[in-house]
Amino acid sequence: MLIRSQNKAVLLNFSNLAAIYTVKDGDDFIISSLEGENKCTLGKYSTKAKTMKVLDMIQEAYVNGHIDYQMPADSEVEI
Repeated sequence: MLIRSQNKAVLLNFSNLAAIYTVKDGDDFIISSLEGENKCTLGKYSTKAKTMKVLDMIQEAYVNGHIDYQMPADSEVEI
């Protein structure tokens, strides 16, 4: 599955990633990926609950066999 970053500047192959994780950055919550030594910001959200919802959405897309996933804007995530 391919994952397109929120800013649309990065396209990642999910199969090559070691991890997708969340981290607090000031007032924001970031979803990042880790591939070897390389880290990439996939999206930025206003709450921890929104980052968890997006991780759930990525998992659901993968389990359901989707070939791509576009990281949603913060305003598009409903919790």
